[in-house]
Amino acid sequence: MRTPRPAADAVSAAAMLSLRWTTRIISEIDDNGPIPHRAAQATFPDIPADSLQHGLRTLRQRGLLQVRERRDDDSPVELTQAGQDLGDVYEAFSRWARRHHYPTAQTDFVTRVEATLYLLRDRHTVSLLEAPSAKPYGYRARRALHAGLIATGSNGWYTLTQAGGELGQALAVLTNWAAAHPQVVVDAASRRPGRPTTALHHVAGLALPPAHASSTPATRFPR
Repeated sequence: MRTPRPAADAVSAAAMLSLRWTTRIISEIDDNGPIPHRAAQATFPDIPADSLQHGLRTLRQRGLLQVRERRDDDSPVELTQAGQDLGDVYEAFSRWARRHHYPTAQTDFVTRVEATLYLLRDRHTVSLLEAPSAKPYGYRARRALHAGLIATGSNGWYTLTQAGGELGQALAVLTNWAAAHPQVVVDAASRRPGRPTTALHHVAGLALPPAHASSTPATRFPR
C-alpha cells in the first residue's frame, strides 16, 4: 500500500495541473458542462487545433477528462470526478491571488490560478509554507521571498507573511484534492511535468527574478 506524502503529492499535483491549457479546458467544462467532441475547436477558438487535441488527449490520460461514447460519433467530453473536484482548488487559488494581487492587480481567473500553481510546483516554496522557521539556503527561498510569502525575522529565521499564511490554507485544498485522488497523483509523478502555459512564461518572469538579481527583492503583497 502506498504511503501518502502530502507535501510531495501536492507538488506533483501542481506540476501536473500546470500543463499547458489545463486550467482553460477544465474551467470551461466545469462552468458550461460537457462539450461535443466535434465542437471542441469552436469552444476553444483561442487554442491552436493541434495543441487542443494534445491537451484533451493528455487530460484523458491523466484522469481529468473522459469521453462518453455515443453512436452518432459526437461523443461529449466531460470531467471525471477528479476533474470536477478541481473546482474547489481553482476557486481557492483564484481567491488568494485576487486578494494579494498576484501576479498583478489586473489578471483574469485562468492567469491567477496558473500563477498560484507555478508557485506551488516548487518543492522549496511548499516546504517553507509548511515549516517557515526552517531556514534553507538563500537560493531555495528566492521564489517565496520575491512573491512576498515569507520574510526574515529579527532572529534571521524565516516567518510567513499574511500572504504566505493564506497561501498555506489554499495549499491545504490542493493537498486534500491529491489525497482524494491518489492514483491521479501517482500517475502524474511518474511523468515529466507539463510545460507551463504561454501566459505562465510571462507570469514566471514577474514572479521570479534572475539569479543575479538583488537578494532583497521587492515585496508584492500587503503585509
